[in-house]
Amino acid sequence: MENAGKKSKFSKIKSGFTTQNILCLFVILCPIFDIASFLFRNAFETNISISTFLRPIIPICVLLCIFIKSKNKTKLKLFLIGLTYIIYAICHLLIVRPLFTGCSYGSMMTEIQYICNFTFIMVDLIAYYYTFKIQKDDTAQQIEQKRLGIENLKKSIVIMLAVYICSILLAIITHTSSYTYGETSTGYKGWIESGNSLSAILCLSTFVAFGQVKSKNIKWRIFSIITLILTGIYLCFIIGTRVGLFGFFLSLSAFIFYEVIFSKNKKVLIAGGTIFIVGILAVGLLGSKTLQRRKQINEAAENNLDQSTGEVLHISTSMLEIYNSIMDNTIEEGYMSDAQKQATVDLYNYTKEHNIASNDNRMQQLIYNLFLVKYQKNPVTIIFGNGYNTNFREMRMENEIPCFALNFGIIGFVLFIGAFLAIIVYAIVQVIKHIKNLNSELMMYLSGCALSLILATVSGFVFFASSCMVVIVVTNVLMLENIESIKNSKMHEKKNKQT
Repeated sequence: MENAGKKSKFSKIKSGFTTQNILCLFVILCPIFDIASFLFRNAFETNISISTFLRPIIPICVLLCIFIKSKNKTKLKLFLIGLTYIIYAICHLLIVRPLFTGCSYGSMMTEIQYICNFTFIMVDLIAYYYTFKIQKDDTAQQIEQKRLGIENLKKSIVIMLAVYICSILLAIITHTSSYTYGETSTGYKGWIESGNSLSAILCLSTFVAFGQVKSKNIKWRIFSIITLILTGIYLCFIIGTRVGLFGFFLSLSAFIFYEVIFSKNKKVLIAGGTIFIVGILAVGLLGSKTLQRRKQINEAAENNLDQSTGEVLHISTSMLEIYNSIMDNTIEEGYMSDAQKQATVDLYNYTKEHNIASNDNRMQQLIYNLFLVKYQKNPVTIIFGNGYNTNFREMRMENEIPCFALNFGIIGFVLFIGAFLAIIVYAIVQVIKHIKNLNSELMMYLSGCALSLILATVSGFVFFASSCMVVIVVTNVLMLENIESIKNSKMHEKKNKQT
């Protein structure tokens, strides 16, 4: 009897050890990886992160399983995709190598690291897509298993949110939290490296998590609601980022709107509308770290003066020093290329002429990199990229989509962002085709995917953050599966009418 009991326990563990469950676990582990990375870097004062080596293990193993089990056509397709990324990486690195100068913030090793990180976007996307996609030749048992896996995938996002929020609150309570903006001690981000990427992770996750407040399981519904309320309070009042404040209100208002339009749910309108109004009033009356941060930024920009002229600066003091040394012809030989020097001079003149704030880093980075491409006059770098780490530290682009286009070239842009653009275009086309069969869940996924691309354009720290990559991938996969479900149900309706 004992042996029979042990065998049944082992069989239960074995049955639970599926690729779907492993990938769901990978989502839940995202905050653990981020915390481990932050603590490791601070403890050993190094840029190397322990999670850099641990994080890829799960998706790579899953992808290998998919490759081994797949048919020859799929194997060939996966092989060609992998080969394309390897060829691009080699070409990019060979082209970028001679472009490193004395001002470069990184080296070839850091450039390789970024290429690897971005390549894992596709590793994650392929792993999740093939694992949760319901195939035509799947058996009824496999279809049921995948449907259960999709539901677990949604739940894993909520659990991930809860882990993030609990760890941050613990860090704040124990006075061990780092500041979102260390120079002004504004906002709290717990034991996480970047407050901006954390904001993106949490905001984009809510577009999936809001669907769980309608769960039939009352305990799970309560857990989801509490998690979302705590997430909302943190994003609106504590973290101090615009993405956090405006992103959560956008997610909440989208959920209310879609529920009213597609589900005719008056309860959501009343409850959600009340939370929205109370939230707006609370931000106005009690204040927010985000508003405090905006005030500090405006004051800093007004008080940042050129000591030699007394005029308000439109670039940072460190960039001004470089500009002055270029104009005085005292810049160290080999510190900057001619194209970088010309781009710096044009940056200074452009920001002054258009009255751009000295601490508007993202705008300055975009202007500088556009001028850099202009002066490099090299079609090869336009196609394969001129390097992310080849620039002065303040001029490394934070906004991913312009960065992919300029620093990683047209091919890099297509390889790293192309799939997500194609998915969202496909989703919009399907939404228009099946407009009568839409549901609020699909529209939330579409809104989350669209917001990820918008944030990657105007804000940054979205695709550059490994955990945020996972959230974006999961949202895209859930959106595709929801679309397939709508298409299949419509086909069944047609067949039933014909019979």
